[in-house]
Amino acid sequence: MVKVVLGIDGGATKTEAAVLSYDGVLMALGQAGPSNPAALPINEVCSNISASVINALSKVNANVEVIALSLSMAGYLGGAWDSEIRRCIMSELGDYVKGARIYITEDIEAAHASAFLTGDGVIGILGTGSNFYGKYSGRRVRVGGWGHLIDDEGGAYHIGALGLSAVVKSYDGRIGETTLVKYALSQYSASTIEELVAKVYSARDVKGTIASFAKSVFDAAKEGDKEASLILRRETEEVALALTTVIRRLGAFNLPIALMGGTYMANKGLWKQMIEEELSKLMGRQVTVSEPLIRQSCAASVIPINAGERFGDAYLINIVNSCGIKNN
Repeated sequence: MVKVVLGIDGGATKTEAAVLSYDGVLMALGQAGPSNPAALPINEVCSNISASVINALSKVNANVEVIALSLSMAGYLGGAWDSEIRRCIMSELGDYVKGARIYITEDIEAAHASAFLTGDGVIGILGTGSNFYGKYSGRRVRVGGWGHLIDDEGGAYHIGALGLSAVVKSYDGRIGETTLVKYALSQYSASTIEELVAKVYSARDVKGTIASFAKSVFDAAKEGDKEASLILRRETEEVALALTTVIRRLGAFNLPIALMGGTYMANKGLWKQMIEEELSKLMGRQVTVSEPLIRQSCAASVIPINAGERFGDAYLINIVNSCGIKNN
């Protein structure tokens, strides 16, 4: 019987389970549909969590004993569905996890662990939305992430909305010409601004439709478009402000900083230097940002260590070597 640890990244688009040896070596990965309980019925969440685990375990050519299961999920909201999810795991996975210790946390914990393992640091997640989170000496601070309607600067929706706002302002004559008009008409297959606006407002997924325009804002900025560059400058300032606010509230001004999320990773060639320069200005020192070390499903398995779990002595070394972003 092989002792294993399960790490599960329950996301808004997919669920991924990682099977790791007691010494931290990645043995298998399994995927299934999304598992955000704030957006999906709990039975569907349960089904996708279970399916990802079973899929991963089916790839392991040995009888296994799950010592610990750590689920880090979107929409967990501080434990709103804790009892339901625990019952579901025990019911659906049965003998697989009958002796396992189960840990459930928000996905931001796995995001932090993906960059800093069990250590201290500050992360910025720049995806469709944005979120900022830091740990220092047992303390935790979270900033932003209040949703796309009122917050989430640095996220694709916010950038896309500002880009489309520049498009209609340019059309009205409130601001000067911008290549964002050309990008918008092309991206949304519209021949007029009126048609463009109608398509955006009538889209089945308005949030996603607007967020998708963020790429065009970055592309226009790379070409030197004034309005696109102004948007990214303002967003960069907001990202740097959020990160330094986390640091200030933690009272640890030399904490390392890591950035992640689809919007950042897709545009880091332009954005990384802009954010580092703004952070350096605000912090009064040279700041270099890093990126995740390991994938989030594997990172979820690290979380129990901070809760007192003791796996193999080389667990953290092996998980970086076998589960590193560049290795998968």
